[in-house]
Amino acid sequence: MNLNTKLSAMSQESAAKLDPAIAQIMKESRQQLEDSGLLKQVLGQGEKMTDFVLLDSAQNEFSSREALKKGPLLISWYRGIW
Repeated sequence: MNLNTKLSAMSQESAAKLDPAIAQIMKESRQQLEDSGLLKQVLGQGEKMTDFVLLDSAQNEFSSREALKKGPLLISWYRGIW
């Protein structure tokens, strides 16, 4: 099973457990994002992104360049609940 298949299965499993009201809010937010045109600016599969350094929750630096020395790097943004 490849990564896309796994991620799709996880997404469907999460959606099945989601409160319908929250699912609707998420759907509307996604549509607003699509309507904004920002998705046209994102990198596509196989495109290279510039090196970056971010702070983790303990204020330690995370370097994409250093992480890539260990192998492939998957980046996921989690908005959380706020």
